Amino acid sequence: MQLVSLLAIFKRYAILEKGITSRTTKEIIATVEKLIKQGNIPSLKSATTNNIRLFLYEQKETRCWSNRTFRNKRQYLKIFFDFCIRYEYLHVNPVEKIDKPKIPKCLPRCLTKRQVDTLLLHVDTFAWFNDLEAKRNRTIIRTFLFTGMRLSELLNLKSNEVNLDEFEITIRKGKGSKDRIVPIHFDLMPYLKSYLAAKKEGTRFFFSSVRSDSQLTAKNLYAVFNKLKRVCGFQVTPHMLRHTMGKMSIEANLNPFMLQGILGHADISTTQIYVSISKEKLKESYQKLHLL
Repeated sequence: MQLVSLLAIFKRYAILEKGITSRTTKEIIATVEKLIKQGNIPSLKSATTNNIRLFLYEQKETRCWSNRTFRNKRQYLKIFFDFCIRYEYLHVNPVEKIDKPKIPKCLPRCLTKRQVDTLLLHVDTFAWFNDLEAKRNRTIIRTFLFTGMRLSELLNLKSNEVNLDEFEITIRKGKGSKDRIVPIHFDLMPYLKSYLAAKKEGTRFFFSSVRSDSQLTAKNLYAVFNKLKRVCGFQVTPHMLRHTMGKMSIEANLNPFMLQGILGHADISTTQIYVSISKEKLKESYQKLHLL
């Protein structure tokens, strides 16, 4: 059986039955299509472990894949061939015997306290297009810093999910399609109120375009970050602000299990990495020790 003939069936299975997001489903299908064309593996019969391994090796070498990318592509193919087994097109998954390369443990990049102060100074004083854009961008930067939201979570945040009366933000279908509630910090509240008072009522998305009611896009947001990066003189991204929030929360003695719930981590070990990067907390704890 030709692999290409299974893609439409797989798409319906992945989204409707398995609950895989449309974005991930597209990534899986794109990987299988590359396997068919570039790996010269058009059929289930030719989809052997050795042929798929050779395809992954060649892609890693020619496209300079990182170990993480290799693992992701391997996992995409595994999901597809698991579907083939479930639908009884195959009996054994040919990807199973392909080892996953180890991923080096790198500490997440965060901003220092001085860099955070510089960033807030520039976002507050930058010559934005109009007053609405200024209030929106100031609020966006502080929302990242005070909630630790992911980029996609902020872009998809609906107006009715921000409850100022209850001091909470509901994040729907975050990573892993999980909902969670994030408390609103007192220092964030005035910016949310100011932005809400300036924006047009009835907009579906909380952070929308200043020229229309349409949803803010990742491209729009990165344009804001690129402007701030140029005036600040250092790299800054939405995910760096998420990591910065995690580090600052640990340094402020927030319980890691509470931080886990706010950030939406599935495993506490992911949250505990912020303990490792909290240099100030490490220095403070170490200097209080009586060693001699």
